[in-house]
Amino acid sequence: MYNPEGLSIITYKIMVKKYFLGVLLLFMLIKCSESQVKSNNGFWKWSTWLVLQGVPSPSFFEDRNQSDSRLKFGLEWQCIPFSYSFRANKYVSKVNFFYIKPSKRFSGSAELFFEPAYITGSFKYADLKKFMYKTGARVVIPIAHRGEYFAFSLGGGYYSQQTTSGKIIDGITYEAGLYALYGMMGLKFNYNQNASSRYNFGLYFKYY
Repeated sequence: MYNPEGLSIITYKIMVKKYFLGVLLLFMLIKCSESQVKSNNGFWKWSTWLVLQGVPSPSFFEDRNQSDSRLKFGLEWQCIPFSYSFRANKYVSKVNFFYIKPSKRFSGSAELFFEPAYITGSFKYADLKKFMYKTGARVVIPIAHRGEYFAFSLGGGYYSQQTTSGKIIDGITYEAGLYALYGMMGLKFNYNQNASSRYNFGLYFKYY
């Protein structure tokens, strides 16, 4: 800086000090203004996530024998232990375990799933125990607005059912789903090949 004509040395020094003080404050403000939080509270992040995973999806299961059939109401839990995103930002990982951000999933991904189910009441015709499960893999494909509005999935895997006498009935399961609201709500249908309870369908809730 130069000393403008007509200013005393004392006035000039005061102006210089104010100038450098202002620059210093500006840099401090820039440094403190972060667009993202540097670190998350891990306890609250995982504890709230675990609580939300405990909320089940309502579903209906086939209860049949050779002469009669009906639908039984049950609850199903959606667990995704592994997911690979096809369209994740290059600055973030494409691989996720359990905790998955919705945008990574509905914008296009492949994932492994495990879905335990509990049927309320009892199977009158199929003579099955109340607990059963499915596990396998699916692909999630966006339909509208990169999956934010609508996405669908196709998958398959293994199912296991057990009769009240202890006999295990298992085989191949096929599924299809349609999702909305950022992938958090949808409709899903399963068909279990050669099973006593061949199909189930219902709402799909997945909280993040």
